[in-house]
Amino acid sequence: MYNREFDTKFSIQANQLKHHKGEINMAFNVKDYALVKDRLVMIHDEYPKCQIRTELVNVQPIKDTASGETCNEYIVKAYVTPDPLTEPEVYYTGYAAERDNTGFVNKTSALENGETSAVGRALAFAGYGVDHSIASREEVENAQAKQKVVNPTIKSLEKIDDLAGECLEKKLISKEQHIAYMKKRGAGYYDTKVKVLRAETHFQEVLDKENLNEKPVKEVKSNE
Repeated sequence: MYNREFDTKFSIQANQLKHHKGEINMAFNVKDYALVKDRLVMIHDEYPKCQIRTELVNVQPIKDTASGETCNEYIVKAYVTPDPLTEPEVYYTGYAAERDNTGFVNKTSALENGETSAVGRALAFAGYGVDHSIASREEVENAQAKQKVVNPTIKSLEKIDDLAGECLEKKLISKEQHIAYMKKRGAGYYDTKVKVLRAETHFQEVLDKENLNEKPVKEVKSNE
C-alpha cells in the first residue's frame, strides 16, 4: 500500500494551502453583510414612493461545470428607481444568477433567490447597506451553499493521493508525472468534486489495466 508520506515536500505544501484556506474561512463572518430586507427598509424610509421592478432575463438548462450535474440556471435583473415621480431617469440595476442544484432552498426556489439577490445588488449600487460589501447576506449564504455542493472532501483528496502513489510504486506513471500531479494538488487545482472524480477515474483505470494484464491466462485443453 502506498505511504502518503512518500513525497513529504509536496504533501506539506498541500497541507499548508488547506490550513491557509481554513484561516480565511474562519475570519469570514456572514453577519457582516447586510440583509436585503434591511436595504429595503433603508430606501423606503428615504423614498417612500420608490419603485422596484424585476425581470427574468433568461432561464435555461445547463451542465454545471463545478458539480457535473444538469440543472436550470435563472438570470434575474432588478431595477431600483428611488424617486420615480420627479427623477424617473435615475435608476440602478443589479443582476443575479442562481442554479437549482445548489443548496436545499435553491432546489425549489432558485428563481426567488435570484430575484432577492438581484434586488439586493441594485439597492447596494444605489448606496444602501454597503458598509461591508455590495453582496448581501443572502447572496453570500447562497455562495456558501454552492461551495458545500462542489467542494471535495479531505477523504476524497487522500484517496486520489493514494491511487497516484500506488501507480508510481507499480511504475505505471513516471516520477515526473507524479511530481506534476503533486504540484497541482499543492496549488489547489483539485478544488471541485468533478476534478477529483476525473483524477480518481484516471488513476483507477491505469491500475485496473495493469491488474488485468497480471491475471494468469487459463490453459485451454484441446479436445484432440
